[in-house]
Amino acid sequence: MTLLAPLFFQAALAVAAVVVGLHFIVTRQPPSSALPTARFVPPGSVQVTTVSRPRDLLLLLLRVVTVLLVGLAFARPVRTPERVPHARIVLADVSFAIGDPTQLRDTVRALLRPHDVLIAFDSGARMLVPAAFDTLTPGRADARLSPALVTALRAAGELRARADSIELVVVSPLQASALDAATLVIRDLWPGPIRLVETATREPAESTAGVAVQAPPDDGVRIALRVDTTDAGVRVVRGELTADDSAWAATGRTLVHWPASGMPTGFQPRSQPDTAGAVIAGDDALVFPLHREWQQADSSARVIARWIDGSAAALERPFGDGCIRSVAVPVPERGDLVLRPSFGRLAHTLTKPCNADRIGPAIDADTRSALSGHGPLVHRDAIPAPDNVVVPIVPWLLGAALLLALLELFVRRGRHSVQEQTDLAPMERAA
Repeated sequence: MTLLAPLFFQAALAVAAVVVGLHFIVTRQPPSSALPTARFVPPGSVQVTTVSRPRDLLLLLLRVVTVLLVGLAFARPVRTPERVPHARIVLADVSFAIGDPTQLRDTVRALLRPHDVLIAFDSGARMLVPAAFDTLTPGRADARLSPALVTALRAAGELRARADSIELVVVSPLQASALDAATLVIRDLWPGPIRLVETATREPAESTAGVAVQAPPDDGVRIALRVDTTDAGVRVVRGELTADDSAWAATGRTLVHWPASGMPTGFQPRSQPDTAGAVIAGDDALVFPLHREWQQADSSARVIARWIDGSAAALERPFGDGCIRSVAVPVPERGDLVLRPSFGRLAHTLTKPCNADRIGPAIDADTRSALSGHGPLVHRDAIPAPDNVVVPIVPWLLGAALLLALLELFVRRGRHSVQEQTDLAPMERAA
């Protein structure tokens, strides 16, 4: 057991000593009775009787224990864990890019030990108990290494108390898309090497599927895509979605809801419609003043296109074995916008098959070297202690102190009642 703030407990010991001292120093005033005159006092000698046995020891015990419990709670006791020579923090990628879930679980199982830390990450990161490696299942979110590294740094601050050295391991397909501008900056905060374990990558989706547009021949999107109305792997609906459309998407195809008028699925009306000067999807951008009426309503959907201010212009969410994509980019009926190459490129990007662009290149050799680093394992002294340590026993200690304080009040009230009856007995007999 270790006290994070031992001065509070030392102060409690001092207060408890003062309470004990005052209990034995303070004397009780003997009871008094009225004498009408001294001539009625019978002759005799005055006898003084002293009581050497302490009184109210139960009250003293309750007060001392209450003070000590409050001091111990403020001192924040924590259990000193058994320290091991070496511990690991394993970052397991559970993003869409994982190609073989069994390989992922087997790799993590071989790395983990009971005292290690397991962190699963995709677009976010969460800590798991080591025994939960069997639950690692790839999802549909993209991998982001930056939040995973931040979570690992926090976990290292807690792990340093029970390990002499710490190793950081990343199990991932190591796609370049998992890194952003902050990744290498965050990586520099780790004072040692990072072991990179590469797993199989999902095969990229075929991008040869055709596109069918359910719209009149003079529709702007149909003109820009230069397609006919035959069935294909991607269906663009320019009107209202039907149950047949949803059932068609659930079979592993891509349904694009790009209404010519009305609200796309996953969006809601803006409180104040405005005009945006550009929309960006992947590497394609359309610079044109477009009227905006809708804003994102489905926070769980993946954003695949954004307006110039960063708000969502197109969303994608999984549906069965396929996906439904919603586009809130208006297409003017007048003007030459649909004939511009930039609009054609944007339209082709927004009508790609599901996940066609989510499997990109792997991390290049230079970035991999900067990410892995070199040197010995990180010693516990090189990792700063956490600013805030959770002490679960503190609420229990304070609760026990409160209960003892209430019990002390009840006992003291009972003692006073008994003492008053004892003091009144001689007077009643004299009367």
